[in-house]
Amino acid sequence: MKKALAVIMTLVLAIGNISFCLGEGSIDFSGYSLEELIQIKADLAEEIAKRPGGEKMILGYGQYKIGEDLPAGVYTFKFVANGDKDVSRTDYYVYENESMYKYDIDRLWLGDMPRVEGSLKGDGETRISLYPGEYLSIRYNGAEIERVGNVSDRGSNYTVPSGTTIPKGNYTIGDEIPAGTYKIFFSGTTTSRVRVFQDAQEASNTFNKGKETVLDFTNTEGTITLDEGNVLRVEYTPIIMTKGGGFTFD
Repeated sequence: MKKALAVIMTLVLAIGNISFCLGEGSIDFSGYSLEELIQIKADLAEEIAKRPGGEKMILGYGQYKIGEDLPAGVYTFKFVANGDKDVSRTDYYVYENESMYKYDIDRLWLGDMPRVEGSLKGDGETRISLYPGEYLSIRYNGAEIERVGNVSDRGSNYTVPSGTTIPKGNYTIGDEIPAGTYKIFFSGTTTSRVRVFQDAQEASNTFNKGKETVLDFTNTEGTITLDEGNVLRVEYTPIIMTKGGGFTFD
């Protein structure tokens, strides 16, 4: 049943058995058998591979800007040994913007800036969503990637809550911010990282990460408890804070 998709689509459009809305991208396949669906899937994969950006690609060691070097989308990643012969893996990092990417490089790849990071080994496969403006960094070896889906507009359904805006920076608890329990919220722009250190000495050590909370479109809120003398560090972009967040008792 080669090219079954074209035949089936022509037929169902003619008889009205399919509901297809370009705006929502929905197709009702419930009336088809498993064999027909498998054939449709195979034909779709063949056709997608012919389109620019739809084919499988091999990425080598390097950096790629999403929207310029690679189209935005959902990709599968597989390990390819095409670089460092002494390393049997590929490390990957996804940064939300250029400034985060450059900051991590300046800090000798300490690895606390990426939105997504991991390693590819052997025959394993991972799936990653890449959004316009992000940076993908591939290290040691390469990756075979295949675009398997589209990404939606991040944050289209997120409403930034009201509260006090805390710009990025370091804050001593008891001096600049009162001690207490707070709710913290994503500001709706790019990722924020919140760290709580025991004191200024701990905060001054580059390798101390403190108690960490990451706020982004997938994790929009958290709760932190701040004691006198703690240091609160807000990294990358501002956050929203409100008093409270835990249980209260009379």
